[in-house]
Amino acid sequence: MQANFEQELLQTQLEIQEHTLKTISQEIHDNVGQVLILAKLNLNTLRFSEGADKQQKIDASISLVGKAISDLRDLSRSMNGDKIADLGLQQAIENELKIIQNTGQFATNVTVSGKPYKLQPQSETVIFRIVQECLNNILKHSKAKNISADINYQPGNYKLHIRDDGAGFDLDTLTAGNTGIGLKNMESRAALIGASFNIDSAVNKGTTVAVQINSLLTSPES
Repeated sequence: MQANFEQELLQTQLEIQEHTLKTISQEIHDNVGQVLILAKLNLNTLRFSEGADKQQKIDASISLVGKAISDLRDLSRSMNGDKIADLGLQQAIENELKIIQNTGQFATNVTVSGKPYKLQPQSETVIFRIVQECLNNILKHSKAKNISADINYQPGNYKLHIRDDGAGFDLDTLTAGNTGIGLKNMESRAALIGASFNIDSAVNKGTTVAVQINSLLTSPES
């Protein structure tokens, strides 16, 4: 049991790293790169501008470069392989949603209730991977416009809900050939750390993924 748990945990950590690197690559190409190109175009046309128009271009360029710096700061945090341990699960989730919002395709929101605390490190790693997989499914399949994370710190009980307002789906029609595999993976990961996992969805009514864990639980080897 100890060996199986360590093997699953290692696999989860590797998947987090792979997912993070893919996200960084896409973000640099689609967002930061585009912003810097616009700033360069503004600066290149300064010599043809006069008066107020020139100042507007300068101000716009400063704003664009500032946005690029902010986006790169977020990405640098994501590049840290130990970001969950360093930042904590809540901050890591907030960073993921901020990166998604930076694409301009989604509005994201994080709501926190209760007094924050840390879970067991392995629990935070596994829950973060569940969040990543859930968000990946939303980006690929949901056609949502809004994504929210609700984090509830109750004494001895941690609850997390990820919601979207997308197309939703009929749970009864899932097969192993499509999103059913991803949902089973998330459910299996939750069971690995003694957490409950539930998904609520209906066609045209969005999807809610819920993870709940006793915050006093230790890892299976304890």
